[in-house]
Amino acid sequence: MDTKTLHRAFGILVFALALVTYMLTVQPSVPFWDCGEFSAAAIQQQVPHPPGAPLFLMVGKVFHVLLPFGDEGWRINLVSVLSSAFCVLLLYLISVIVINNFRGEKPKDFGEGLMVYGSSFIGAAAFIFSDTFWFNAVESEVYAASTLFVAIIVWLIMRWHEEADNPGNERYLLMIAYLIGLSIGVHLLAVLTIFPIALIIYFRKNEPGLLSFLVMGVAAVAAFGMVYPGIVKWLPAMIDGNWTINAGKLDRIVAGFLVLFTAVFIFWSWRNNRNLLVVVGSCFVLIFVGYSTYTHILLRANAHPPMNENNPNDLSSLVSYLGREQYGDAPMWPRRYDTRPHIQRNFNAYGEWYPPDRERVEREDGVVLAVPVFNQVNAAGEFNYLIDYQASHMYGRYFAWNFIGRVSDIQDAPWTKIGADEDYWLYGVGTFAEHFPARFFALPLLFGLLGLFFQAFRDPRMAIAYFVLFLLTGIIAALQQNQQNPQPRERDYFYTGSFMVFAMWIGLGVYFIAEQLRRQREAGYAPLVAVILILSFVAVPANMAWQGWAIHDRSGNYLPFDYAYNILQSVEENAIVFTNGDNDTFPVWYLQDVAGVRRDVRIVNLSLGNTLWYVDQLKNERPWNAEQIPLSFSDASIQTRDENSPVALTYYIDRERTMEVSVSPDILRQYTDDPAIINSGKMSWQLIGDPYGSGSEPQEYVIRVQDQLVTDILKTTRFERPVYYSMSVGPDAYAGLEDFFRLEGMCLRVCPVSQNNQSGFFACNEAIMDQTLLNIIPGNDYHKQQHYGWKLRNLNNPDVYYDESNRRPVPSYRNIYLNYATWQLNQGNKEKATAVMDTLDKYISSKMFPMPFATEMQIAEIYSRAGAERQAEHFAQMALESSDFLLQPENRQLWNTRERYTYSYNPAQIAADASTMLGNYDAAMDYWQQYGESIGRGDDPSLQGIIDQLRIEKYESEGKYSEAIAEAEKVIESYRNSGHQYLNALIPQIEFQIMDLKRKAGFPVSDSLPEGGADAASGGANQ
Repeated sequence: MDTKTLHRAFGILVFALALVTYMLTVQPSVPFWDCGEFSAAAIQQQVPHPPGAPLFLMVGKVFHVLLPFGDEGWRINLVSVLSSAFCVLLLYLISVIVINNFRGEKPKDFGEGLMVYGSSFIGAAAFIFSDTFWFNAVESEVYAASTLFVAIIVWLIMRWHEEADNPGNERYLLMIAYLIGLSIGVHLLAVLTIFPIALIIYFRKNEPGLLSFLVMGVAAVAAFGMVYPGIVKWLPAMIDGNWTINAGKLDRIVAGFLVLFTAVFIFWSWRNNRNLLVVVGSCFVLIFVGYSTYTHILLRANAHPPMNENNPNDLSSLVSYLGREQYGDAPMWPRRYDTRPHIQRNFNAYGEWYPPDRERVEREDGVVLAVPVFNQVNAAGEFNYLIDYQASHMYGRYFAWNFIGRVSDIQDAPWTKIGADEDYWLYGVGTFAEHFPARFFALPLLFGLLGLFFQAFRDPRMAIAYFVLFLLTGIIAALQQNQQNPQPRERDYFYTGSFMVFAMWIGLGVYFIAEQLRRQREAGYAPLVAVILILSFVAVPANMAWQGWAIHDRSGNYLPFDYAYNILQSVEENAIVFTNGDNDTFPVWYLQDVAGVRRDVRIVNLSLGNTLWYVDQLKNERPWNAEQIPLSFSDASIQTRDENSPVALTYYIDRERTMEVSVSPDILRQYTDDPAIINSGKMSWQLIGDPYGSGSEPQEYVIRVQDQLVTDILKTTRFERPVYYSMSVGPDAYAGLEDFFRLEGMCLRVCPVSQNNQSGFFACNEAIMDQTLLNIIPGNDYHKQQHYGWKLRNLNNPDVYYDESNRRPVPSYRNIYLNYATWQLNQGNKEKATAVMDTLDKYISSKMFPMPFATEMQIAEIYSRAGAERQAEHFAQMALESSDFLLQPENRQLWNTRERYTYSYNPAQIAADASTMLGNYDAAMDYWQQYGESIGRGDDPSLQGIIDQLRIEKYESEGKYSEAIAEAEKVIESYRNSGHQYLNALIPQIEFQIMDLKRKAGFPVSDSLPEGGADAASGGANQ
């Protein structure tokens, strides 16, 4: 076999390996997070969130049209599958060129070909199975495609490096420029290649010197600035006349001058044979031509598609869209800047943090705003935060996940440490724990470091260029983002470019080992090289595949589709449904836009509800001909581009305020028979926003636009149109309406009459709950029109893996079933309660989706109350085992660390209750004693009362009534002698119990109650 054939064989093999791997593990339908949004935007050619990805959407549409079979979400997922497979192939080709570059020649014989191509194959194969790249490869996100652009650009610059002395080499540079422009229509990642490209060109065409190196550095920075923010943000702003404040025509004149200057510059350079200048000018023109894919955003926004985020229908709004102004800017200093409470509480772990001062500003229209100002900053704490969290936790940990291993898929889980008794049990217990920890034994890391040092020794110039690319797409990108703690999800997908470079170094590390062994054996070394390649393949990519296959296999995961479907099919026709996050909004949009499910329902995302463009669309647009939402806000207040304008709808600060809604008596009669409420003709509640400040009396609130939006919808619809909250929305968005919620399927219906809800427990609509929770639609069938009934595919299939993001919705399902079963018990319907819990247990596996020990006990108690003793004992045993595990000394930290275990319950309490239900009274007494000792109250009289009661019940359960009576009398005597008020209050209850025991034993008993009667008995029990 000649070397060219060997080269092609390895290339085809690595591409096929990647393609088959990703085709087997790709998600079969729409995934969570932004995937639902991108898929719907691609298929219907809509406008997703800023800064958009027009090229990705156009390519996705091509896949959708050319593949007229299979799930439509699956087709868009294939964009990432194919992008990733070609990216792997290009990494192989890049590695070959890099090795040949420091060798100074291409392989001459089969043995050398094995060394070069086999080593490159192993590096590329390691990238196939790297954690982050594999994750991106099987879902419809932009990161696989953006990494492909990086790979193409790096391959082209390496080809230029080979052809730099030949005529026509400039075509590579021109193609690179065009691809950089095109890549902006997917993601900005490829723009970072400008710096390593400049280094490669510099080292190829110049003999390094300090002055020339500085000139090159300045030129690279200038080139980067001309692309971003120059071409990307500033040029459109100039054309629009909004680059500088109130410049107007001057900005347009500057833009026109720049265009004219570029044309003249290129023409002059061409006429004067200044070929380098021609190439430079042409590169910037081609970048702009590639960037012109953003005209797609303008065109589609003006078509008013159902998804039209920010409505960038003119240059001015497109500039805002490109600048991501909706999200605000993260400052570079201070590093800890976010003032939201759930983020603030983590700051002091890195050093004392001083919250910003709040300056109250009153606008011309009288609206009071609060502006944060950092007047005091702890610099040492800021640097600690930068290093410990942003650099180490938010990049270093991800790097280690890919090349050392990961403890579990729980968010913030660490990487596996070699030879250490790491705390993986903190992150992996019960949640697909059999797949973790994923251990690579740091072999990919060692091979990669070996390759890095080898390249630095053999080819230092090229090593510098790749090291810069590694840093820019890795740690520097992480620091530039200034991420706050905590993040809603892991962010490793940003750094695939960095991991790709390291995978190349893995291949170089394999080559180094092969070369060193070859030197020991000049002749007939090919078999030895083959052995090295086989061993290296098994040690690195094969082990990575073995460790990672199960946790990256998404085949069979329909949960996002079903979750969105169940939200939509829980509501009446023409409903308005409030959602809040990505995962309860984007899949729902996908189902409406692509699958055509429940297009009559208007989704109101409350996070977007704080933006004026979105409120305007809710009021004035009719997606899929759904009814408009009748808002009372003036068009002027929601259509202004300036959200600081005095006429703009905005937040304000206020105290708790009573809100009233006029409601027809006929509608009120549907919810109550109280004539006072019906005749009042109104609903009233206390509007509560986001708490402002602390300790103020009375408490003040920030009344956000979303709070005003909720209030206005209730006022304008007057309950003539059903309004719901998705169960996934948190209490911070309820606006004080909790007491008016009624559970209907996966949604909380806002009722005009108080439902007398308890904390965390909601009244239920029995008819709708029966039709949704108990009517599970089998297979892949679904209904597009209104049809009560849920889909719960593969939540009981142990062959399907669900990562933490996909497991998060499951507790919501479980809580809905628990809520409804408890409600049925309170209505006296034991059989229905049992049927509800049996359905939950049938369709949602308690093994695949473990629950907190307190929830296990709650299910056992529901079954027990319903008279289903077999099921009750099963779940009581589960609760006992879970609690007992947490009570082991080595597991105490787990109890206090992971929030999936209930903080408000002590495992000893649950273990005691479970033991009691299982009839093991001795164990129950021991657990109560253990509970008392754990909280430092072993002599607490209330615990003594519980233990004494259990001792009596033990004899009773064994049919030893005489012994039970004797024990009860003994307890009464001890309580009287104790003189303790609490214990004395228990005596009537025990006396009442003695009477019952005597009846059971057949002893003659007076019908009169003990002194104090039943009230005393019950009162003592409740002390």
